Amino acid sequence: MVDDIILQKRTLRVLIISALLVTVCLIFLNPDLAIPSDSSQIDYFGVLAVLFFLVSLVLLFIFHFWGKIFFTLYVLEGLVVRWYGPEYIEPADSIFLLFTYLEGMIEGAILVLIFLTPMKNLFKSVKGYL
Repeated sequence: MVDDIILQKRTLRVLIISALLVTVCLIFLNPDLAIPSDSSQIDYFGVLAVLFFLVSLVLLFIFHFWGKIFFTLYVLEGLVVRWYGPEYIEPADSIFLLFTYLEGMIEGAILVLIFLTPMKNLFKSVKGYL
């Protein structure tokens, strides 16, 4: 049982690092970057979303109980943005599309590990509220 939890902890940490790398690839492969835009315009919501994502990954990496909540909120926020955001068409052979699907699979695997495995007990709060 202990070896199983150690393996799950390592798997979670590998998935967290993979999620970070895939997100960096998505930022650099974003097709919107190919369109020249005003360099003085800053996407504040995008910056806040990336910071929230990074904080949630760090908290998950150290098994802090808020990491589980933050990451779940990040995934739910991403779903809402995808459903109600603007629709865009991406060619089927696009590498951006590949990384988008890969990001979704990694996020799903992380959610399964933190909610449906015995490792969920590692995220208990000190005071026992969560």
